Amino acid sequence: MRRTRPAAALLAAFLAALALPTAARAEIVRVGYWSSGVSLGFGAVLETGKYMEKEGLTVEYVKFPDVNAPTKAMAAGAIDFAIGASAGTAFSVIADGLPLSIVLASQVADLDFVVLEDSPIRTMADLRTKKIGTSPAGSATAVITAAILETNYGIKAGDYQGVPGNDPRLAQFLAQKDIDAAALRTVTIALLPDMKLRKLGSFREEWRKITKSDAPPVLGVGLMRNAWMKENPDGPAKVVAAMRKAYEFGRSDKDAVARALREAANLNETDARAYAALWDSIYTVRMEPADVASIRQAFEVYKSVGAVKGELPASALVTAPYEASKAVR
Repeated sequence: MRRTRPAAALLAAFLAALALPTAARAEIVRVGYWSSGVSLGFGAVLETGKYMEKEGLTVEYVKFPDVNAPTKAMAAGAIDFAIGASAGTAFSVIADGLPLSIVLASQVADLDFVVLEDSPIRTMADLRTKKIGTSPAGSATAVITAAILETNYGIKAGDYQGVPGNDPRLAQFLAQKDIDAAALRTVTIALLPDMKLRKLGSFREEWRKITKSDAPPVLGVGLMRNAWMKENPDGPAKVVAAMRKAYEFGRSDKDAVARALREAANLNETDARAYAALWDSIYTVRMEPADVASIRQAFEVYKSVGAVKGELPASALVTAPYEASKAVR
């Protein structure tokens, strides 16, 4: 009896696989998010609730310790979708021509400028010459801080000292009086009930002065690799549908959000509930015309303070996955 050569057998198997219906082959997506800050809560709910899997996707979650790392990983082709890529970094890499697309507004910059209760600083204008704690350079938080200070108060980058760090570190610096003020996420402030802080202003209020619009500043965006979108034409809508369903679940069941945070992030009961209570104000999953306009306006604001260069191509903001996701039940 004649034996089939291994190469011939492999070729036959390959051709047979190609003959299978597309739906029978699982769409694999690598999803990345920052394992701290705002991304943590949404990532925990998305992952523990298996929302991507429920849409028929085979998913690999990749967590990063740095706020800008997901965007860098996207640029290197290491992941396919970032649930909350820093808007500033996303703008920069897309303006540089990398084949990535913004498919969602996913995180709102819900931060406050705060000082210690006994600080002599009384107004935002008093921040000139001061040490201000904010997220690392290149992050959306750092860029929005710079835009607010320069546009609303004439305080340019050289008029103050920016001190980078994650929120817990900045809170520590503030408590030790190593910095004069900090831009902290409201979720962080909620987790510091014993720290006596005084609010100088909020990102939402200050952004409204810049844009003359009620649209909140976008902190993070859903960023997707163009090559993955082309290779998996039905995949982007499934990814966005999973994001939308996870968001609505979080809005409706804060107890479950807190439970996911306890399990995924080892938060205690009090901190998990405080975080969950802010879900509606720190997350969004939208790409309506108003959101597209807000993102484009944000790019122009970032550009005006030198945080990004070049232009944001019309093709960079893709609404088709969001619109198609509305038909996914």
